[in-house]
Amino acid sequence: MITELNKKDFYKIRHITDKCKNIEVRAVIQGNNPGTVYVDHPTEPTAALIWIQGQQSFQLVGDPQSKTFLESLEGYMSTNIEPKLKEQDINWVEIGVEMNTWDKTIQSIFNNRKLSNDIQHVFCLKGKSKSIETQDNKITIRKMDIDLLKSRQLENHSFLEKKILCFWDSIDSFLQQGFGYIAEYNNSVVSLCFSAFVIDQTHAIDVETLEMYRRSNYGTAVANAFVQECIRRGIHPYWDCSPENTGSIRIAKSIGMSPDFDYQIFWCSI
Repeated sequence: MITELNKKDFYKIRHITDKCKNIEVRAVIQGNNPGTVYVDHPTEPTAALIWIQGQQSFQLVGDPQSKTFLESLEGYMSTNIEPKLKEQDINWVEIGVEMNTWDKTIQSIFNNRKLSNDIQHVFCLKGKSKSIETQDNKITIRKMDIDLLKSRQLENHSFLEKKILCFWDSIDSFLQQGFGYIAEYNNSVVSLCFSAFVIDQTHAIDVETLEMYRRSNYGTAVANAFVQECIRRGIHPYWDCSPENTGSIRIAKSIGMSPDFDYQIFWCSI
């Protein structure tokens, strides 16, 4: 029987998720970042479907031959999960898996749906980073510290706060475990880079530049500031992006990050 675990019981799948390359999964299970866990057995799970709130996507981990998931997952999602997604105006189900693991199983589970698939790239820092000069007199690079976040003085503070709360339970949780930088122009955030997920000494990066300020290297500036602090603090930056996000890939490479691994994603409409 498929069961939704209480957060206090997430430890029951640590033996599965500790092997997962995707740090977003481990960050949720450790309780650092918000998410929901569904398992194939309430006390002795062998497989789990994990909702990663910050990504608004799922990850499947564990035994791809789980009989419970093979027989019941599609129906459980239709009845118990997808109505909750619709309430959040989410009209797609996206599921990530490690390469060459769940691909045939997912296609079997969702054989009545039109299923699409692609790959995601993960970049990590290997060797020395490229410390690049990104000075621009129009912008100021500022750290996302308590003074900045609590003062609410930025014109678009709500944008900054909303971005953080996509990934964290609270601003205080972010300040305790993560850090980040903004590019400020005319008292507004125009670009930001911050810790979206944290597990031990690895921080997954989220970067966004407001559309009208893109192609001005502001994303590169905040990402460079973030990675340089990672190096100073002995933190490992982790950058997850899709192949078609060429701008994100360009920034990652420009600050010295290299491809580490790929994983598969599958998606279908609700």
